[in-house]
Amino acid sequence: ARLNSEPPDALGGTATHASIVALEPGRTNRTSGKREKGAAAAVTMGAAGNVSPGGGNLLMAVFYGIAYLTAASTIILLNKHVLSVTPFHYPIALASLGVLFGWVASVVLVHTGAISLEKHKDITLSAWLKNVLPIGFFTGVTLATGNMAYFYLSLSFLQMAKALSPVALFFVLTATGLDRFHMSVFISIMVIVFGAAVAAYAEVHFTWIGIGLVVTAESFEALKSAAFQFLLANKSFSMWEGMYFVSPASLIFLGIAIYSMELEEMIEEDAWGQMKSHPLVFIACGTLGFAVNYCSLGVIKNAGSLTLKVLAQMKSILIIFAGIAIYSDVVSLQTAMGYATSIVGFGFYNYAKIKAKEEDDKLAAAEEAPVEKGGEEAGYGATEKK
Repeated sequence: ARLNSEPPDALGGTATHASIVALEPGRTNRTSGKREKGAAAAVTMGAAGNVSPGGGNLLMAVFYGIAYLTAASTIILLNKHVLSVTPFHYPIALASLGVLFGWVASVVLVHTGAISLEKHKDITLSAWLKNVLPIGFFTGVTLATGNMAYFYLSLSFLQMAKALSPVALFFVLTATGLDRFHMSVFISIMVIVFGAAVAAYAEVHFTWIGIGLVVTAESFEALKSAAFQFLLANKSFSMWEGMYFVSPASLIFLGIAIYSMELEEMIEEDAWGQMKSHPLVFIACGTLGFAVNYCSLGVIKNAGSLTLKVLAQMKSILIIFAGIAIYSDVVSLQTAMGYATSIVGFGFYNYAKIKAKEEDDKLAAAEEAPVEKGGEEAGYGATEKK
């Protein structure tokens, strides 16, 4: 079943851009043409553009947007400093600090009564494994590979490569049949890919390992974004509840990665001693990592995941200039032109997604009208016969 409407989400915002929704009782299933009753029907993901938050959510959307830009830009520069300047060269362990901080904060708030889990206290282990554990896996892979890329790419080019995030989202949704294919969206994706290829060709510090890590991180970020919106909107989880349940799942996979890839060297190099020598730096890493997670959830809930992608591009531009100014990153004219082309493609992508949503809404309305009419006639006929 395919649903293109955008129902209010758990926090009163609007679930937008590849939002996953469930058919509610009494709604028309557009695949079978029948009215669904009783339990909710299949979970689907509709093509959607970005919708501005309404009324009282506008102020919160602006607040979370500014907070996200500030925290995300600062944490990237701080991570770069820790991994390249200090002797602490453990990207996965560093990435886990923000997740750990968020989980501890949510646990404290729950056990002090500031946050109630009354409506989720009966969540079963099987439900957690089915709905939450996959998000933890996606989050863990995203954070680990994203931080590992710092060792292989310049800070500026790393941000340029992240322009590929809409590409990953497009192919994930299209390949799984969760979003309709639209030629205009596909063309915009090709423009982004072309721009990224031009930028990569002229990049001084280009490595295939670095690009592979970025592509992996963006692909799993696309999966995580879709799954997160399902967890928050469909399951009616608040942002804090989401962190309370998701963070342990993320830490499981991050812990496995740390154990298999970093732990032995961390023990040999006394990584714990390094952290004790610079406690404020690592506390800041954890706090800002948590702030990025929290603010990104706030942006999705109040303005939609597409807005989060736009803000991420704005953040990347700020980081590129910071990389040039602080770390003397070399950005050639061809690289800059390639990235500018990707940004143009990204703008076209946003426009194409909005138009695609309008087309899908019209198609859905046209399909639903005769189905509802036929259902009413069938019901009337049955009454007459009785």
